[in-house]
Amino acid sequence: MENVDLRVTEGIPSGLTSEEVQRLKAEGKVNKTGEQVGKSTLRIIGDNLLSYFNLIWAVVAVLLIITGSYKNLTFLLIVVPNILISVIQELRAKHTVEKLSVTTEPKATVIRDGKLVTIDQGDVVLGDVMLLEVGRQVLADSVVISGFAEANESMLTGESDAIKKEVGDNLLAGSFLVSGSVYARATHVGRDNYMHKIEKSAKTFKAPSSNLFKELNKLIKSIGSIIIPMATVLFFSNWLKYEDLVKAVATTSASIVGMVPAGMYLLVTLTLTLAVINLSKKKTLVQDMYSIEMLASADVLCLDKTGTITDGTMTVTDVLPLSEDYPLEEIERVMSHVNGTESAINNTSVALISKFGKDVSVKIIKKIPFSSSRKFSAVSIEGLGCYSLGAPHFAPCPVSQKLDEEVSKYTSLGKRVILLSRHESLDEEGKPIALIAISDRIRPGAKETIAKFQEQGVTLKVISGDHAETVSKIAEKVGINNADKFISCENISDEELAACAEEYAVFGRVTPEQKVLLVTTLQKNGHTVAMTGDGVNDTLALKESNCAIAMADGSEMARKISQIVLMNSDFSSLPDIVHEGRRCINNVRLSSSLFLMKTIFTIFLSVLSVITFSGYPFEPSQFVPVELFIIGLGSILLTLEPNDKRIEGSFIKSLIIKSMPNAIAMLLPILALMIMEKFTTMSYDARNAIALSLVIAVAFINLFYLCLPFTKWRIFVISFVFGLLAISIPVSVFFLNDLFHLMPLRQNLVVFFIMLGVSAVATVVIQSFRAQIEKIIAKRLEMRELASKMAEEAKSKIDSK
Repeated sequence: MENVDLRVTEGIPSGLTSEEVQRLKAEGKVNKTGEQVGKSTLRIIGDNLLSYFNLIWAVVAVLLIITGSYKNLTFLLIVVPNILISVIQELRAKHTVEKLSVTTEPKATVIRDGKLVTIDQGDVVLGDVMLLEVGRQVLADSVVISGFAEANESMLTGESDAIKKEVGDNLLAGSFLVSGSVYARATHVGRDNYMHKIEKSAKTFKAPSSNLFKELNKLIKSIGSIIIPMATVLFFSNWLKYEDLVKAVATTSASIVGMVPAGMYLLVTLTLTLAVINLSKKKTLVQDMYSIEMLASADVLCLDKTGTITDGTMTVTDVLPLSEDYPLEEIERVMSHVNGTESAINNTSVALISKFGKDVSVKIIKKIPFSSSRKFSAVSIEGLGCYSLGAPHFAPCPVSQKLDEEVSKYTSLGKRVILLSRHESLDEEGKPIALIAISDRIRPGAKETIAKFQEQGVTLKVISGDHAETVSKIAEKVGINNADKFISCENISDEELAACAEEYAVFGRVTPEQKVLLVTTLQKNGHTVAMTGDGVNDTLALKESNCAIAMADGSEMARKISQIVLMNSDFSSLPDIVHEGRRCINNVRLSSSLFLMKTIFTIFLSVLSVITFSGYPFEPSQFVPVELFIIGLGSILLTLEPNDKRIEGSFIKSLIIKSMPNAIAMLLPILALMIMEKFTTMSYDARNAIALSLVIAVAFINLFYLCLPFTKWRIFVISFVFGLLAISIPVSVFFLNDLFHLMPLRQNLVVFFIMLGVSAVATVVIQSFRAQIEKIIAKRLEMRELASKMAEEAKSKIDSK
């Protein structure tokens, strides 16, 4: 404890004694929470390392190593990066949330043993008397016991106005004093503070909110449910067929590796990583790459007024002289002197000083300070006279009908109106001399940005702690649809608020808990919800939204809890993120069908291998040309193409519809080869070489059809992949034959070209009927979804009874 050795002034209540402090610390009544939230580092590593599929990969790798088939471990080049990326992302999220804190000041000034001393904020105990001055942050919930001040609680409550604090008023931890100074006694410490509830909720780890991520996991789980029984049956079938344990292990491993589209995770990660890099050049920090998808998919965007639509400051927009004795120049001079008598610093005073200046040389004879109940201030200035400044209908001045009409004209535009009056003395009524209209400063580009979102069918809702009608007028200024439909949430129940979540566009006087309720209600109604915010009061709702966006000039906690941070605090940057997200997700949906093509092909081929007792015709290493050049490189290049179409429909459904015809086209020539093998003396190596060559050829043809209709970029992709195959296949035949087993192809060229011709014709026929095949698959998927929905509804009715 650092003793500043400042004697407490007379009349201030004495603080705690050293003995009382020690007793309270022993009882745990200190300003520390001592809570650990989220998973430990060891558990994060364990959960990602010991997953179902990783265990399968591990078993496959061990079996291949035991049998000496090291060349078939190439699948680890995809599996290992996937594991590392998952671990790094979750550890990064853990590190971020652990640093979240509403309070930022490390020190507190308290009275101990009758002296002012400076201590760490964590050493504040229950009942400590704290000295709080202008610019200082309140470190624990407390009650004012002496003095007068104004507190900015916008970070906690969302209200942008400074709140007057007198003896008996409560101060919330996390708020700041913008004027005055007080002594306050700590009423809550540690986890009992109001802000702790917000911090604790914000620090709870939340998995990425991504439809793509969820549906990809759903697909993997579905495959996982069949992979072990199928692999077991296939292993014994291969063993009996080849009578060679090493071959049985290698071919079964190839089937397992082929069934799981692990490369799809890597594709999504690489694509989103490139998007993150592109957005960083536009001063946008993406802290969770999956949020790009969620913003691009959002159909509801919840906006906070202060800090998002407006920049958190105010500006004087109009000055209306009301007396011939006080022209505009004289009003500006008077206001400069009146501003010089004010010590309070808030948004209103900053706007007035910015407009009229501040003459601090004036001498005050008498002053009536502003109060929340009085709603005006008055001052007598030597050599200038007496003036009052405040709300028109509360100022000590008669308001005529004409003046009332002028006031209504400004308030109808969402502006705050201040009346300047001249008095003979502070005890007499004054004479109106000017109306001053003040408005929130709207961020540049906000109107254009809002128009872009609404043109794309995104519903905008403004959720603010400020007065509902004022927020409505601001929303109207920037062109938000249905801005006139507003509601104040001061005295409504949670049920009422949930019921009107869809109906209204503007919500005023909203608490942090109500913001959460609005977001979750919209999500329950089937919406994908993105939200912007800059204050601590926004953090709970930001965390629950599908995509949280913070301004860089907002609170540290809002920035850390959000997936996207606009580093230039420019709301107009959002359309760039949406465009980048649409490009990523639409292209990933297109190119991911190449991965699922291989998965469906492998599953069907495994089943046929068992049924026909032909043995699985591939080893893991043999699929490298297909996976690397056609599927891997081809899919990555396709994701780079511009694409601004709105994201619609189910990812899995569209993926299966696109992949199934391609998988059938790959399967038919291999099935024909299996049948031909029954009537020939074709060797194992020859069959595998022909099968691999056919798969490469058909996969390339499928890539060709996937690029239809052609664009310049897609033509480049096809040409580039073809060029790489033309170079790599001869290299593989002559220099990497041990890896790919393509050498026997030279002795079976006639068979190969016959099969290639049949494959090409079959592929063209299937692709020609692709539209009809896709319709059939879509219809069956819809019927399955309907049956599943009906089953869930029936189960729900039974459970309710």
